[in-house]
Amino acid sequence: MSANLSNTLYGVPLPKNIVDYRSSESRTRLCRTLQTGYAIPFLSLSSCYNTQSMPTYCGISTLATILNALRIDPRCRWKNTIWRWNTEDWLDFCISKDGVKGLGTTLEEFIYLAECNGAIATLVRPDNSAEHFEKFVQSLESVCTGSKQASDQGSSDEVPKELMAISYSREAVGQFGGGHFSPVAALDRETNSVLMLDTARYKYPPHWIPVELIFQAMLPVDIVTGKSRGYIVLEAKDEQSSS
Repeated sequence: MSANLSNTLYGVPLPKNIVDYRSSESRTRLCRTLQTGYAIPFLSLSSCYNTQSMPTYCGISTLATILNALRIDPRCRWKNTIWRWNTEDWLDFCISKDGVKGLGTTLEEFIYLAECNGAIATLVRPDNSAEHFEKFVQSLESVCTGSKQASDQGSSDEVPKELMAISYSREAVGQFGGGHFSPVAALDRETNSVLMLDTARYKYPPHWIPVELIFQAMLPVDIVTGKSRGYIVLEAKDEQSSS
């Protein structure tokens, strides 16, 4: 007997101005960014990329992916094995016994979890000004080209020096849902779009969003905190960096 699938969905179509990662256009953009050096985060992030296990876990799933991509040792066992690995369950436990299953993760909780688990986190809440937009573009370029990493003598080419997560309104980019977190994997300067590794893969695949659109999507006020959303640049603390 087949299950009742009424009022259920298997994925949601992306808006027309957002490019599906699985498309031929996406392949063109990804190849171009890899060739031009604007996809430094891609290999490290994609090797650790999670699908969030709960509808409200976009924040901690994004953070777990980034912590592992930065090779930050969580200093705790994974499921009582000999292995140590950053996971949603471990980060959820760090917040409270009730976790984030109800309301999701705020930016303040994201920063707290990042910093107490071995990262340096720099938060920017932009306003709708040309100055803040330019600063955002500069941050994107720095992260996606590894410019800070290139300036540090002796840094490993295999581990990104810094990575970026963006907290934004799904509604503002024409998607289904409320607030969301995603890591940034690449920047295509030819189309002015960023590759977002969406952790809610049961809803949307990874996709390319115009830079201007994702910037505007950070501006709406989060009803939980009463503040706008924003972007976070993360790097490993010196004592936490893997050799």
